[in-house]
Amino acid sequence: MLGSLFLYTHKGVVMTVISAGINGFGRFALNLLWCWLRDTDALYSIGYINDESLTPSDIVRIIKTDTLVRGFQKCKVALLAGNILAIQEPTGRTEHIVLTTGPAEQAAWLGRPDLFFECSGKRSLSADLCRSFLTGRTKVVIVSATCYDADATLIMGFNHESYKPGVHKVISYGSCTVNPGVTLAHFLNEAFGVEECSVHVIHNVQKHRLDSGEFHTLQRKFCTLERMAPELLSFLTPGNFIVKYTVVPWEGASIMDFAFRFKNSTTRAKSIDALKRSIGEGGALEGLFGMVPKDTGPEVHVGSPYSAVIVESEVKLVGNTLHVFCYFYNEGSGIRMHELASHIARTIV
Repeated sequence: MLGSLFLYTHKGVVMTVISAGINGFGRFALNLLWCWLRDTDALYSIGYINDESLTPSDIVRIIKTDTLVRGFQKCKVALLAGNILAIQEPTGRTEHIVLTTGPAEQAAWLGRPDLFFECSGKRSLSADLCRSFLTGRTKVVIVSATCYDADATLIMGFNHESYKPGVHKVISYGSCTVNPGVTLAHFLNEAFGVEECSVHVIHNVQKHRLDSGEFHTLQRKFCTLERMAPELLSFLTPGNFIVKYTVVPWEGASIMDFAFRFKNSTTRAKSIDALKRSIGEGGALEGLFGMVPKDTGPEVHVGSPYSAVIVESEVKLVGNTLHVFCYFYNEGSGIRMHELASHIARTIV
């Protein structure tokens, strides 16, 4: 489907599917593409991909050879007519996507999709850098990073239902740290009352930045979670919330190590039970968080569909402070963007 509304029937209900385009084809966009492809009930269809420098041949090569997004290896992937990406699943379902190269503002398909994914990482500094994409049919731009002056920052499982059609036009999906940090803090505050919170983030970097030599040792950086959590959560302020953020030179899963000081007393067993119930069926964090009994290293969490995976054996209660150790596959947070897009798609007709 290349750029128009179409209908299909699911369980006797007629569903409207809108069109979408992606700008910027890094691993985040690759994960987003895979999340969409494997969701047979998705309410949007990706018909276009643009990248500032990658050619159509480059994009096809990445899809075929990426070592961390492995789902495409079961598909037949080909480049047709020089700029049409064809992806055929084992079921026989085939999708065709127009590929273009160059500035997004000059893409031949600009204004055709209803939904625009800005995944280049170059326009998150200001929502105004994204507003030129709101042309023609395009009603919403979702930015794959923290964008402080976006019309809204919408976090799945926290405030995504506050989306306002026609008002929220440039939207930040949060970030790979904002999604787990905000939703976990919100849940624990509801359960026990959070008086103070700190988190250590050990974050990976993209392979191309490793290959360039840009990151060759540990580096301290600023994390957008430190600003966004107090903006989104009324019980956190710059005075009771601290983030320590370190970048490490490797491309596997990353780490978040939380410390929540509670207002109300509890026990380790009660805390773990509350976390388990929250991620179970019908829980507040269902589908957003996972839990494993013990730490077997970060490698097994590459490709995880969760915002973060809690290691149960590393959950500790010291006095009234709960320590929660998590792994998170940051580039895999594209699944949260996919879910947000699906939620927004229901309002676009």
